[in-house]
Amino acid sequence: MTLRRRQLLQALGLGAITATIGRDPAARADEPASPPRIVFYVQPHGHIPNAWNMDIPGGPTDRFAERRLADLGQDDLSPTLRPFYPFRDRLLAIEGLSHTSVLADIAEVMRSGGDLNNHQIGVAGALTANRALQRAGTYCTGGARSLDQELAVRLVAPGRFDSRVYGFDYVPNSVASPFSYLGPGKATPMVSDPKVAFADLLGYTASPTAPKNRDELLRSLRPSVLDLAGREYEILARQLGAEGREKLAQHRGLVRELESSLGAIGRSPKCDATFDDSGHAVRQFMRLVRLAFACDLTRIVTIAAPVPECSELGYPAEATFHAYAHASIAGGTSCGAMYSPLAERAMTDLDAWHAGHVAYLLEQLDAVSEGSGTLLDHTVVVWITELATPTHQHHDVCTLLAGGCHGFFDTGRYVRYPRTIPNPLPGAPLTGPPHNRLYVSLMQAMGQTDTSFGMTDAVAANGAPISLRGALTELHHGA
Repeated sequence: MTLRRRQLLQALGLGAITATIGRDPAARADEPASPPRIVFYVQPHGHIPNAWNMDIPGGPTDRFAERRLADLGQDDLSPTLRPFYPFRDRLLAIEGLSHTSVLADIAEVMRSGGDLNNHQIGVAGALTANRALQRAGTYCTGGARSLDQELAVRLVAPGRFDSRVYGFDYVPNSVASPFSYLGPGKATPMVSDPKVAFADLLGYTASPTAPKNRDELLRSLRPSVLDLAGREYEILARQLGAEGREKLAQHRGLVRELESSLGAIGRSPKCDATFDDSGHAVRQFMRLVRLAFACDLTRIVTIAAPVPECSELGYPAEATFHAYAHASIAGGTSCGAMYSPLAERAMTDLDAWHAGHVAYLLEQLDAVSEGSGTLLDHTVVVWITELATPTHQHHDVCTLLAGGCHGFFDTGRYVRYPRTIPNPLPGAPLTGPPHNRLYVSLMQAMGQTDTSFGMTDAVAANGAPISLRGALTELHHGA
């Protein structure tokens, strides 16, 4: 058996260091030169349909319809989608999905009891696509491993983090409600300070005297790295038999290779590990995603988006987007609120605020060349929401995919799914395909062969079975 460079450095305790030295993924024969990656941007509340939806001239309403975006002007896009105009060829804007698993969960809780709060159930099911975990005397929480963490478990490798979760606590009621789960009731650890996230990503100690950039880090580490490698070599050699010592000796030169890598790292613009603390914290996290992907430190990132203060978007400081949300849709308000055009405008502006941050992430990924394309070409960015609309609906979900993930998705389209599926809730509108099926497509885009994720079946209010299985093949390239 040939001992690979990564395996040796892992054995010497240098795996975390090698993750930071700008290694070229193409040099690893066991992995693709441009691996698929995924980012989940999870937004509290939901979208305003009038701000998201686009007309599909001549498109049917009783079956799948689509509109190509390439020939449209920026003003032809809906207000929420306009910030993505430069990337319209790599967009897949989806109208008409449904949080069917959440609706089925609500129907079951109505029958058996438990926490019926739409926010809590929506948060619990947004990435798990499964039933929430009910807990006596408090709010429900995630009842299964979320999609990002399922992919993390499967795609983790030595020298690479399984995933990273960044963002901000969401407190829709009286407790923080996470979106990412390691398992039932087990929230994935989340980092909310970009500086801490940077230090964690590169293995710095959280110290005010930490190196300011990669060059300083590598200069400070070089003597200790080589000394440690030499000591560990001698210890390991004594524990091996003749054959093992011979194999280890064949790779002792890798220490010198490491030294060369440390000295040459400044010439790798693709993996430039510097921290930029300018701008909004969300944008700082977006730049960390670029760093993590360019250096192949992880392939899965989840960003829990914040709910900004109203004053940040020009609305009265005493107002809240939570209150605006309930009054934001004519004929479909919630929590006893009356429709307010001001509330609809505020939630539309909030949508545009999130869209601007996601578009910035696309810019960051597209700025890094990789293979015959860019990081964006080899990534799928997934913008999802906790609710379908700010008024607590779950049956008309708008979702954005961007990047294509090695051409797996047929991008450059606005697509609409028909609402033809019975709802699990009595008297509720018809729904489109379950978001579980979108997650199957995402798993397949990341190289998995699954045909279901989360709940697999539900029951409509009229007793009809609802299948939550199978990919949304209409989104796939060449389907």
